Amino acid sequence: MSKPTIGIIGGGQLGSMLSTAAKNLNIKTIIFSDDEFAPAQFFSDEFIFCKYDDDSKIEEFCSKVDFITFEFENIPFDTLSKINNIKKVNPKPSINKIIQNRLSEKDFLNKNNIKTTSYISVKNESELKSSQDFIPGILKTCTLGYDGKGQYKINNEEELDNLKVNFEN
Repeated sequence: MSKPTIGIIGGGQLGSMLSTAAKNLNIKTIIFSDDEFAPAQFFSDEFIFCKYDDDSKIEEFCSKVDFITFEFENIPFDTLSKINNIKKVNPKPSINKIIQNRLSEKDFLNKNNIKTTSYISVKNESELKSSQDFIPGILKTCTLGYDGKGQYKINNEEELDNLKVNFEN
């Protein structure tokens, strides 16, 4: 019987750990990443570097793996959907779409009776300044934040005037 192969989209720390754990179970891993310097390439059996919208590399990746997963939430939803049409991705791409947006994620959890800390959606500076009940608190971007990136701790009302926040995300 041949070794099963897991395809991992994304090449960061979690991909590195997943590849290491898979190796211990005699499972082969292939990393598919848009980061030329992705650390997981040093722990996997194969590394495919390309832009996430490269159809030929997507086909190549899918043809080499038995199972597909992703290791972080900022993989483009369109890429996951395209790959899922060729070979099933777990968790489902629709899950990734939810977790790519912190507000959608919190709404989803709360609708499913998994309570989070209190939160509100703030779309602009005036909404932020009128939400004094949430100070002290943490202002977070809805998208592209991770490991503290896109987070602003607010200890008091005076700190609101010094924030350099882009309300686009």
